[in-house]
Amino acid sequence: MAAEQTRDTGTSWWKEFSNFMRKDTKGVEIVSYTVSGILLVVAYRKIRPVTIFGKPSDIPHHFVRDQVKQYGRVTKIEPSQLYGPLLVVQHHPPAKVFFWSSKTIPIKIDGITINANGYSWLQSVVTGKEICFIPMKEPSSAAQIECRVCINDSKKQIDVGEALLSLGFAKLSVPVPKSVRNRKDVHAVALYQYYRTLAKAERYAKDRRNGLWQSSLGPRVWPLSLWPVLWDRVTNPNRVPALVR
Repeated sequence: MAAEQTRDTGTSWWKEFSNFMRKDTKGVEIVSYTVSGILLVVAYRKIRPVTIFGKPSDIPHHFVRDQVKQYGRVTKIEPSQLYGPLLVVQHHPPAKVFFWSSKTIPIKIDGITINANGYSWLQSVVTGKEICFIPMKEPSSAAQIECRVCINDSKKQIDVGEALLSLGFAKLSVPVPKSVRNRKDVHAVALYQYYRTLAKAERYAKDRRNGLWQSSLGPRVWPLSLWPVLWDRVTNPNRVPALVR
């Protein structure tokens, strides 16, 4: 008996609530608009669809943590005695509303130290190109932010840091971290994979005495000097992209 009364009470309460919501459409609209507004604010803060970054501090912390890709065009290469060559990039947000904005953000290629040949290469190859950049570290100064930078060539995506190291136009400036145990840590995994790629590119340049390694390491004795050449011809004759040859 008590159970039936409870069931009847619950049913009548739901009917009253349903009738009230059907009659009070204004209340329903307010709730719907409120929820939609909250979701819109959360989405905007997460992806910043119209924000044009003009300085390193403009980039949100979660963009580094979640490795959010950004896009832009390199307007020039700016020399810096403290940080080395910096890419001055005009940032392109997902929805470019402010067409008249001329903001630029200075970007340092993370993990490498670039020499004079590398600076010249950047000026001749990267200037004017559309790039993808991923912030790898929290900005430590207002002068630059360290990023992974890639160029979308017609055939493949070219990692600029990897290309510079392969050509012997730069040196690795960071230690390769140990294997990441927590694979859910997106930032730690990305750093590990990126620095391993850079270390591999530097070994490639050292083995072949490319660029700066030709004078600093000296020639390899025969027949060891033939091995890298033969290996390249057999495995991947077009390892260095056409853009950087």
